[in-house]
Amino acid sequence: MQSNIIGFEPLISAEDAGVLLGIHPVTMLRWAREGRVPHRRLGRKVKFRASELNTWCATLYTDRAVRVAQP
Repeated sequence: MQSNIIGFEPLISAEDAGVLLGIHPVTMLRWAREGRVPHRRLGRKVKFRASELNTWCATLYTDRAVRVAQP
């Protein structure tokens, strides 16, 4: 099986997602359960895409900055 398939981004675990964001893995799983972070369910497992988490973070901080800046 070829590991470098073009256009495929591997899914990462809550542990890896937590390392990327500096958040405890249990918090990542809780936020996924609450619908606060983008995630995928594969049976009982919860997986994340690094690119979606990056976009989510950028949007989160941009939206918050806009809300604070508005009178």
